[in-house]
Amino acid sequence: MSTWLQKYGTFDWEHKNETTMSKTPEQKILELEAKIKLLEKQKTRAEHRAERADNKVIIFDMLLDMAEKEYNIRFRKNYKPELSTPSKKNTKKH
Repeated sequence: MSTWLQKYGTFDWEHKNETTMSKTPEQKILELEAKIKLLEKQKTRAEHRAERADNKVIIFDMLLDMAEKEYNIRFRKNYKPELSTPSKKNTKKH
């Protein structure tokens, strides 16, 4: 079909540079306003997801607290400074 269009059509195939019309200031403003609305919607969605993630962390932490109390088991590692020092057994030299 493109061969037929090239042969009999009125399109100038030799000079097929698209002439882009410059946008009016009103068109640019409308485009920017639409872009702002889209970005605001994306920001709201991202904030909502972050809030949900924070809530999940809080709930998970509460569940771990309850499980530790109920079963008397430590699930979390203790990151106290005294645990990070070498033990006496490793520092003794014979």
